[in-house]
Amino acid sequence: MDIDKQLDAFYSTLDFKRISASAIAMYNILLNIARKSGWLSEIKVANNTIMSKCVNFSLSTLQRARKELIDNEYIIYKKRKESK
Repeated sequence: MDIDKQLDAFYSTLDFKRISASAIAMYNILLNIARKSGWLSEIKVANNTIMSKCVNFSLSTLQRARKELIDNEYIIYKKRKESK
């Protein structure tokens, strides 16, 4: 996957699919992590990792941003199974 093409496609859609600055920041962080992982088809990223990379992200901000990205079909999210 080409990060430039991915970002270009993402920003092109923002002309007609408005999302918050928090969702945009989170998408960029996730895309960077995916690139560093070698473009695996699925990546696992802890909430704390995202919050540490996005300045002033609280858990509720992260959850709202993630919901926006899911609702607008930018990401697919699978909740981690709880340990027993």
